[in-house]
Amino acid sequence: MKQKNILFTDMDGTILFSDNGKTYFKESDLDAIKEFQQRGNLIVINSGRALPWIVAPLEGYLLPDYMIAGTGSIIADSHQQILHEEPVSFTAIKKIINEYASDIPLTVHTKDNVFSCNQKKQYSLPITPISSIDLLKTEKLYGMSFHFKDNKSAKAFADWLEKSDHQEVRAFVNIQDVDMAWRDCSKGNAMNILCQKLGFMHEQVYAIGDAENDIDMLRATKHGYTFHHSPATVKQYAEGCVKSVSELIDKILKIS
Repeated sequence: MKQKNILFTDMDGTILFSDNGKTYFKESDLDAIKEFQQRGNLIVINSGRALPWIVAPLEGYLLPDYMIAGTGSIIADSHQQILHEEPVSFTAIKKIINEYASDIPLTVHTKDNVFSCNQKKQYSLPITPISSIDLLKTEKLYGMSFHFKDNKSAKAFADWLEKSDHQEVRAFVNIQDVDMAWRDCSKGNAMNILCQKLGFMHEQVYAIGDAENDIDMLRATKHGYTFHHSPATVKQYAEGCVKSVSELIDKILKIS
């Protein structure tokens, strides 16, 4: 009997792409993922996105076996039932906003909703504008993202947070955005937690991502992959480079 495998894939820039404001999946990737699942293997979306923003674009295209949202703050099954969670405290989020970023556009997410503050940007995904973060004081929060004007500004904030007293929160730079989650959260940690729950061994675990916020995920397995166009800072942690998710799946199916 052939060995079953599990593939953790990032979302934006890995299986979901954008062109002139419109998002799309590659048909070849979707076909490969479906074949992968039909052969008894598992697909996990591992994203910095909030859970509602993972579910919405996938509807009608792809049904993953599991989803990791908020950079590891939520692990959910295909029915959106939470298997593991690491919420972040409202107090920690409020302190960071007050000290550094009171006027910077941000999004905050719960399990079922995404809220925006200081935002002028129009989103195609479900989102609820709020006038103040204080309105979420009684909600269970799983993460927050600041949306800066460029990558330099995003990295400057992440550097500040790392050197600050706010050690309960961890920052992940994603181009011009900074995703924040509870200190112990990462794509890699969540990946290990899920594999342990499901009983997968290291040689059965594969991962693919395109950006710096995927490094923890690539480091968590010896079978981490990225793309030929990915930054060198990401490539150094990958076992190999491919041109698409479908190419990686072809490789896995041939050797397993």
